[in-house]
Amino acid sequence: MRFDTLVVNGRVVRPGQSARPLDLGVTGERIAAVLEPGMSATHTAARTIDAGGRYVLPGLVDPHTHFGLAAGVADWESESRSAALGGVTTVLNFLMSGEPYDAEYRTTREAADRLSHVDYGLHLCPSTPAHLEEMPRYVQEFGITSYKYFTSFRGAEGHYLGIQGTDDGYLFQYLRLVGQHEGAVACLHTENIEVVWQLRKELQAAGRDDLLAWDQSRPDWVEADCVHRGMLFARQTRTPLYIVHLSAALCLEEVRSARSRWPDLRVYVETCPHFLTHTSESGLTPHTLGKINPPLRHAADVEALWAGLADGSVDTVGSDHAARRKERKTGTIWTSAAGFPGTGAILPVLLSEGVHRRGLPIERVVEVTAYNPARIFGLYPRKGHLGVGADADLVIVDLERERVCDGTTFQSHADYSLYDGWILRGWPVLTMLRGQVIAEEGRVIGRPGAGRYLSRTAAAGARTDAPGVAVPR
Repeated sequence: MRFDTLVVNGRVVRPGQSARPLDLGVTGERIAAVLEPGMSATHTAARTIDAGGRYVLPGLVDPHTHFGLAAGVADWESESRSAALGGVTTVLNFLMSGEPYDAEYRTTREAADRLSHVDYGLHLCPSTPAHLEEMPRYVQEFGITSYKYFTSFRGAEGHYLGIQGTDDGYLFQYLRLVGQHEGAVACLHTENIEVVWQLRKELQAAGRDDLLAWDQSRPDWVEADCVHRGMLFARQTRTPLYIVHLSAALCLEEVRSARSRWPDLRVYVETCPHFLTHTSESGLTPHTLGKINPPLRHAADVEALWAGLADGSVDTVGSDHAARRKERKTGTIWTSAAGFPGTGAILPVLLSEGVHRRGLPIERVVEVTAYNPARIFGLYPRKGHLGVGADADLVIVDLERERVCDGTTFQSHADYSLYDGWILRGWPVLTMLRGQVIAEEGRVIGRPGAGRYLSRTAAAGARTDAPGVAVPR
């Protein structure tokens, strides 16, 4: 048998299995064969890639990016380049607006199809009653099956995005409508902003301007409050719930408790690299570099999240990537922009701080970065694993390679990362997207526009199984 590419001498990591020596045969854009060592000698290929005994992982699926919030549509080139260097071959990017989504969808598709180095899908944030009415059309015409609601967008909090404040009645309707579509997922940003307003006022009156004050203005319990209520609402509406960027031990305790009490609850938990490495006492300079929502927490929360990754309580790791430059992060903790880059750091952080420092199995890294996000968001079996018929998306990692990070390491529009000055051990050395090498040895060699849009499907129909809820067609 002749392949286009053979990847040989690798330790292949597949979901639910221990890493083992296997070779991969690629034909066109798909994996055509998974071969035992030595079997490749009976096959030929136009190109052979020798993994040199290193680990071969499925290409990462980053389920949480905000391309477009920094340099506009140009983010699709620079930030997808950063993703490719980090072994990410698929991103799911959020569109956030108070206007009808048709124009933004078309603009995003045109830019990403022209510029992206990696495959991509989209989430939408339905923030108006008109958006809720349009949801069936977004599913059918746009192939978008995942949506996000901000419990923090009340009053004027979302006005910078043109989003008007909503309430719990809107949250209930949002969840109920997402639940009508089998295979759709409701994402939830969980912060009780009404309490935050009061705490923020008190801290500002006291003259506080430090990163710890940001955490104290949005403490773990206001996040946990909305985690709990979100799960309660989701159970009532029988809607799969995906809690984005969970930051704290208290919030994870709420999830574990709800899963124990309510076996029928479908809830997934995402955390982020920064919550696994940084705290509000990390001493970043300037301190505003660490501003994010929800905030960086404390050392005990960092360890609790690593434990959650190890025991399966945390399902995915997403970057919450926003390529803010340093000038956007100046001013006070109250006036500077929130958010920072992270997509290229997911894998190095999990390898260095997880596999090496804490003994996290590399198989678990594959589950939380590839298999689980692909499965949750309707991309499996095309994405998320290295099996016959899957897209030939893979990353070869050198588990022993060390690099000192600086502002150029991740090649983002952002001119810094939280890891500047850190020595991280374990790096991608080759990234393949659908059978084509797009990054190798710290260089992107693929062309802009190689990425493709991933349309997803969901089945529409009435859901009448939710207790006390009658969902119309």
